[in-house]
Amino acid sequence: MKIAKRERGVMRLLIKGLTSKQIGQQLGCSNYIARDPISSTFKKLNVTSRVELTVIVIEMEKQK
Repeated sequence: MKIAKRERGVMRLLIKGLTSKQIGQQLGCSNYIARDPISSTFKKLNVTSRVELTVIVIEMEKQK
């Protein structure tokens, strides 16, 4: 599975606990535009919550 650079950045911000609005501010866009990479990341990793995403990212980091 290929995760785009922007999606990886979004994953880092999500696991830090940032809201969609805060992620949008970090990316220099609105929270509505920030939802696109958030949504695509959730779909690619087949998760439905930020908690699930955090667990997957932690496991991915352990495998490195």
